[in-house]
Amino acid sequence: MMTGLTGLTVVVVGLGPMGRGIARIFAAAGAATTVVDRDEPTTVAGARTLQTEAEVDGVPVTVRPVADLATAVAGADLLIEAVVEDPTVKEELLTRLAKVAGPELVVASNTSSLSISELGRVFGDPTRVVGMHFFNPPTKMRLVEVVRGARTADAVVAQAVAWSRALGKTPVVCTDSPNFVVNRICRPLYYEAQLLVSQGVPAGVVDAVARGALGHRMGPLELLDFTGLHTHLGSSQTAYREFGDPRYRPIPLVKALVRAGATGRAAGVGFYDYQQEKPSAARARLTTPAPPPDGTKLRLAGPDAAPLRADERIAAVVDDTAPLVLYRSLAAGDQQHLAEVAALRAAGATVVVDSSAGDWLETLPPGVGWLRLHTPPAGPFAEVVDDPVAGIHPTPGVERVLAAVGAASVRVPALPGLVADRLAHCLINEAVLVVEEGTADPEAVDTALRLGMNHPVGPLELLAQHGPAQVYTSLCGMLRWLGDPRYRPTPLLRRQAAGARRTAAVGA
Repeated sequence: MMTGLTGLTVVVVGLGPMGRGIARIFAAAGAATTVVDRDEPTTVAGARTLQTEAEVDGVPVTVRPVADLATAVAGADLLIEAVVEDPTVKEELLTRLAKVAGPELVVASNTSSLSISELGRVFGDPTRVVGMHFFNPPTKMRLVEVVRGARTADAVVAQAVAWSRALGKTPVVCTDSPNFVVNRICRPLYYEAQLLVSQGVPAGVVDAVARGALGHRMGPLELLDFTGLHTHLGSSQTAYREFGDPRYRPIPLVKALVRAGATGRAAGVGFYDYQQEKPSAARARLTTPAPPPDGTKLRLAGPDAAPLRADERIAAVVDDTAPLVLYRSLAAGDQQHLAEVAALRAAGATVVVDSSAGDWLETLPPGVGWLRLHTPPAGPFAEVVDDPVAGIHPTPGVERVLAAVGAASVRVPALPGLVADRLAHCLINEAVLVVEEGTADPEAVDTALRLGMNHPVGPLELLAQHGPAQVYTSLCGMLRWLGDPRYRPTPLLRRQAAGARRTAAVGA
């Protein structure tokens, strides 16, 4: 048991799952911890549940249940409110707290989306109000978003950071902005996953790509089902209301599901029907396993082939004289690339295009296959374009490429960005915007997404891997083909792309 907070007196208000978890980690770290809920029976029951959960986990703790708020905060150093995510409920609590709190009490809110500045105004002394947003479950998740309100004192922010570290957590500091860092940056990921389903991509395919190509531990749609679509819709409506920007518009499909009571796993149906098929079964049904190596050799061509050559797994099957050509042009499919593909075919090659650019929807020559090959550490994974509506079908060349590199695969329609790049590039764009507007710095952004979402790399690390020019071109293609302003690149990304192109031109 840690003792890094011995001598600290903490009050946790609200004994739902989050409040119980927060109280447990403070108590386990040595803080004298008092817990409070709306009345004495609820408080006593919550404290009993908390202690049972702690014993089951092998980390027993002692907390003091007190039903009276004034008694609970007497002499306390810190109060953390973890009541229901409802502004009216939180404001009522803070109004009562202002009448009984001592002059040195620090007030921390575990809100995931409400304004810390507004909560500080309601409390009456905004200098002492800070966000400490823990992630579920607090006993296991390492991240704490420390949110600075417009008038939060620097010393209070520093104290919240120190307390978080003493808990064994990793704090990231951000300014007060709707949804803060993790939920804000992941919002486009969730939106695009929902839109892809609206546009005909099965939920199991979306989640299989997020896991197989991007390395996410849980697909975005399975995650939304787990947390509850009604919860997601509420925070989406908050973001749209606060920003007034069409990029944050809630997706109609989710509104329809919530209205029908299909709010996710707890309801038995959401993006998945849990009576019919679990998400894992859906992913397995829709994913073609990697074929065994068959000795096929592969020639690489195109402007974006260099990273494949640098991958030892791919380099092992490369032969620059092979008749099977993988032509890689990830974010663009313009006339120059079309001419190069035509020249390869005229020379007798079997060509498969490796790209997520929507341009190929109209320009892909007959007999040329189309896929997007990803090379994460877990093994090659491919999105194979199979779109009967558009007249695009997997060719024998596609199957040969999959066999050559040993890639598992899913079938996807010919949509701009396909699935993985559409999810990733919209996520990256939002991360760049968060940095551009000063909500959080790049290191905080990447740390928050790695720890808060278990992503293998942060979005700005992913930007460095893909390159700003590729991401910018990809987003411009989505904007052009889909016509939705949610895909417009941020000004900072546009500048980064321009800088990358100039640097490349000088190097050439």
